[in-house]
This record gives sequence, structure tokens and C-alpha cells, in this order.
Amino acid sequence: MTDPDRDARIRALLVQALAEFPVPVPVITSAIISDPLALDLALAAAAPGATLLLAPTLRYPRHLTLRQPVALLSTIAGVGRIGLTELLGPTFLQGITIAGDGVTLRGLEVRHSDRTQTLVDVTGAGAVVDRCRILGDPATGQKRGIAANGAAGIYTRNYVEDCFGPYPGDDCQAFYVQSTPGPLLIEDNFLSGGTETLMIGGGDPADAAHLPSDIVIRRNTLTKNPKWQALPISVKNVLELKNARRVTIEDNDISYSWGGRGQDGYLLMLTVRNQGGTAPYSTVQDVLVGGNRFSHGAAAINVLGRDNNQPSEPMARVQILENQFADLNPVLYTGSKKMNQIDGGPGDVTIRGNVFDGVGMTSVVYFAGGPKCERLAIDGNAWPKTKYGVFGSGATLGQAWAQYVASGTLGPNTERP
Repeated sequence: MTDPDRDARIRALLVQALAEFPVPVPVITSAIISDPLALDLALAAAAPGATLLLAPTLRYPRHLTLRQPVALLSTIAGVGRIGLTELLGPTFLQGITIAGDGVTLRGLEVRHSDRTQTLVDVTGAGAVVDRCRILGDPATGQKRGIAANGAAGIYTRNYVEDCFGPYPGDDCQAFYVQSTPGPLLIEDNFLSGGTETLMIGGGDPADAAHLPSDIVIRRNTLTKNPKWQALPISVKNVLELKNARRVTIEDNDISYSWGGRGQDGYLLMLTVRNQGGTAPYSTVQDVLVGGNRFSHGAAAINVLGRDNNQPSEPMARVQILENQFADLNPVLYTGSKKMNQIDGGPGDVTIRGNVFDGVGMTSVVYFAGGPKCERLAIDGNAWPKTKYGVFGSGATLGQAWAQYVASGTLGPNTERP
């Protein structure tokens, strides 16, 4: 399902962007750092590009802000995605801010005693966050795991857990992107978050040049703790794009969404939002969602083609191809019976070759709101038989497509008993 041209372009952009933040050949400190004062002194004396090796026993008690190009590496950082139970350390107990360019974190554990704070907050360019364990409190949660708002960021093989909050309350995410020119690589991470597990948008960028762009989201696990469904925890969806351009989402495992405490339990939300009203250029454009495995949700896909509250640009050129949607159940997961909803008249949207499995749905595609969709293609999909099939708000049975679609193709699709 990889788009080779898009993939090559984004990787080339990453290489080019990282090259804009050159540092000398890394110099590894001669001593392994095992206490907070030694780390403070080493950072104060570090030359650009210094690599500081940290002992697993290090416990850093204060918030750490990194403003110079430096690498902090655990002496025991291995290969492959980090897990919850693997030996790791060192531990940063009050969060880390990456404010400077060219910073690398590898093999660290990050926590925070204040659940309203972000654990790893990135505004500097050229950041690499790799094989880190980023943990909210399992009882009280955390506002946000990673906030990736620096240019040219690489986030790989991390474990981010327990980023949730109470309902009603502020949204919480394991991974959040609001204002960055990109490019970003988000690959092979475990991310577990409450309101949205991974969110792009949700707040206005600094300007049009910082509309989140050129992003690859690949081979991640995006999920929620199913035990949260019985608790008063805010849950909206698993993956949402509100303001993004040129995004590839492929080969991910995406699971668990329910309604009743925030939204309607959709697993995938592509919803254009000029969130704060200061970004009329907001849009969702040139997106590929392909070859992913979605499961355990009330419903599958919710599309909003343009903001219905604030000025925005319309959605355009979105492909949702060859994904699997399993265990869709609006009763078990307390949510929408509209398996796929399309609102706000998107343009050039293709939903093709997907397999949907579930029970209790009243419609496979439900339209709501105008203007009419342009060049909408829904074909090659397999889905369960529902009472109304393709339906829409205020539509006569069998007439929804003509009422809501100006141009495009419907079918052939396979309907299973």
C-alpha cells in the first residue's frame, strides 16, 4: 500500500531538513552520567553535537529544557520498539522540553508529577526521539505524551501510555501535532491515549507555513486501554486529522473507540477544523490511509469536508484504500450506527477496497450536510447488509447518493448477509 513517490519525497524532505541543522561529529563524554548534578554540569559544558551517556540509575528530579544540539543516550538502549517491562532508565521525573535544534533522546524514561503537562514537548527542529518510554500516571493520566511541533522530527520505537483525562475535561493525546511545517516520521511506536490517541490539528498553527505537512505514520500501534470504557474517561476517537497536508498513514494497528463520553466512537476521523478561528487556510488534503487494521469501535470512518463552524479550505484528494475494519459494534462500544459518515461536501475522496465487519449498523454510508460531494468514489468495498444501506439526512431511501453527490461512482461493492 506504500505510495513510493510520496514516501520517497517525504524521506528526502527529512534528509534535507535535518541537514539544515548540522552539528560536529558527536563527541561521547568519557564518563557515564549517573546523577542529576553531573548531568547539569555536562550539559553546561557540552559542545554542539555532544553525546552524553546516561546510566540506568539516573533519576532527574526537575524539568529539563534542552536548547543546544546534544544527544542524551541510555547506556542500555537496544534495538526494536521499546516495551513497558524492558529494563531502560534513566528516568526524567518532571518532563522534557526540546526547545533547541538538533536534539536526540534515545532510551530514556519520561514522567511528570503534574498530569496537566506534556511529557515530551518539542518545538526545536531536527529532533529525534527514539526508544523512549513516556508514561502518564496509570491512575490519574496525563494531558499529553509527545507534542511534536518542531520541523523535521523523527519519532520511532517509543512506548507512550496512560495519556488520558476525566470526562468532562480537556482533551488528552498520546501524540499531538499542531504547528509544524514538517516533515515528520512517526514509525513503529506504541501509543495509547484517551480522547484521541493521535491527533493532527486540534489547535491553530502559528501561520499557514506551519500547517502540519509531509507526515508519515507507519507501523504503529494506536490504541486505548479497554478498561477505560467502564471509567469516566474522555474518549472521542483513535486517529484524527483536523488540519494536515500530504500525510501517509499505512500498516498501522488502530483499535478501541467508543461513544458516550465525548463523541460517537469512530475509529478514524478526517474532519477539517479551523479550531480557534484564526486559521481559515485549515484543510485536510493529499492524504493516503492504506493497508491499516482497524478494530474494536462503534463505527469506522467519519469525514467532514469543511469546517461547519469557522471558515476553512475544503478537504481534497483523500484516499482510504484496502484497510480492514473489524469488530464494529455500536451497542458494545456505545456509539454511532452509521458505519461511515460523510459530511460537508469533500472533493476527490476515494474509499476503495476496504473490508468492514460488524453488527448493529443501520447504514453503511450516511450523508449529512452540504455542499454536494465532488468526484467521490466508493467502490470495491465489502461490508455487512444494513437496514438502509447508503442513506442520508432527509433523504428518501435509495436517493441519498443523488441528493448528496454531484459527481463520482458508487460500486460495485460487496454486501454480505
